[in-house]
Amino acid sequence: MKFEKRHISEQVLIYLRKKIMLQELKEGDHLKESELSQELSISRGPIREAISKLETEGLVITPSNGRTIVQKFGERDIRNLYESRILLETYALTIQDCELLESEGKLLYQYIQEMEESLTGGMQNVEADLNFHYQLLKMTDNRTLIRLWNSLNEIIKTLIEVTSEFTAERQNEIVLEHKVIADALHANNIEQAQSLLRTHLEGASDYYSKAVFELQGEGE
Repeated sequence: MKFEKRHISEQVLIYLRKKIMLQELKEGDHLKESELSQELSISRGPIREAISKLETEGLVITPSNGRTIVQKFGERDIRNLYESRILLETYALTIQDCELLESEGKLLYQYIQEMEESLTGGMQNVEADLNFHYQLLKMTDNRTLIRLWNSLNEIIKTLIEVTSEFTAERQNEIVLEHKVIADALHANNIEQAQSLLRTHLEGASDYYSKAVFELQGEGE
């Protein structure tokens, strides 16, 4: 596999993360920097950086013996990710900064429009989807909350990308779910917005869990 010279460690991270999610790298496998360096034709530095990030995401562990071991990624991990998102995002709706909501709330509809335009071209706009949810956090003006959400963002993005073929038929429904959340928030109906957001994220957890299960089964 060839990597662009810029941001090599990020590309390696995504490459390894996808292989773990799809169980092409299985639980208990040993990640060896030397072998990966040879396989990917890159130096060990970017690989070491990528592995360090995988450790923070819980996808690998490095015990005292120094061997980096792959951890299982499955339904429980996906549910944990989405339960965390539900806690962060529904709480964020209760502490929206009124001035930011007034000045930046329109961005929610901009991201929805970008999602719709991508669908017209037969594409899924993962960036616009995640930007919508990030905007909910950004309008709290709570840097700690934003930092916590960002710590989940990249692994969520990879999860969406690897399961895109399974969720393609739901994209119109997903766009509509974003619309009603934005409408409820702009109507200052926070409880309704929370309920809609929770339902949206619980649904995402369910279909991503099923998609990963099927993809992992195909790889066996």
